[in-house]
Amino acid sequence: MNKISILGTSLALLVSGCHLTEQPPEEKFVNPIFYEKMISASHAHFEVQLTPTSIYMFSSESYKYNYTCKLINNQMDTVSLECFKYNYKNEKEETQVFTYTLKPCTKENLCLDEGGWLVYQKIKPYKYFDETLTYIIPSKSKNAPKDKFVNPLFYKKLSPISRDSRPTFLTPTSVTTIDLYGKEDIGKCKMLENTPMFVTLDCLFYHEETKETYGYIVRYVLQGCDEKTKYCYGGTWRVLENASGSAIGTFVIDKKDMGQ
Repeated sequence: MNKISILGTSLALLVSGCHLTEQPPEEKFVNPIFYEKMISASHAHFEVQLTPTSIYMFSSESYKYNYTCKLINNQMDTVSLECFKYNYKNEKEETQVFTYTLKPCTKENLCLDEGGWLVYQKIKPYKYFDETLTYIIPSKSKNAPKDKFVNPLFYKKLSPISRDSRPTFLTPTSVTTIDLYGKEDIGKCKMLENTPMFVTLDCLFYHEETKETYGYIVRYVLQGCDEKTKYCYGGTWRVLENASGSAIGTFVIDKKDMGQ
């Protein structure tokens, strides 16, 4: 066999070998919106990030979780991922199917972020009850102001309806609570997120009795009140508070305070 024949045979084997070792192309979401970070619109303080092979859930520094998944439904408005979580008690991998459904943000579904999205999460099987969690994908607003709320509703008086909450007033640089005796407790804050449906503030409070300063990150999320919403007590909007992933408060913006 001459040198040219040997060279041709070697190249052919090399090319065929490359085809054998090629990996299948990575599957992608049909709708790229599903790659965006989802912010919880309920008291469950989760942020969720999806890929076609994983779900990353973050609640606080003490709760982070990565699910390994397989994409089993890939549509423009819905994706489903079959995910595995190791059960140490039974020494096996448990399977759950997470389904995420997109709905555009509109006034009809009590979402005020034009251009944003609501995402509804269903998990099957769910250990305790059949639950739907709602998330917000805010519209992209690179020019959101740092010195004023995008949504003026966050300036309204927040009237407490949960046991440990107190009347609260927000500004982009402060959180003020008022106790039963009318005394104000004021935290100095920096605004981290500013959207029409939620704001996030990084605050420092000084405790006079202990002479100590403590801080936490607090998020306030709007929920619309309608005939289906429980525990609104005549309010126009319900506001959910979550501080550093754990401390929870619930407020309403009362109809009489909407004109302030």
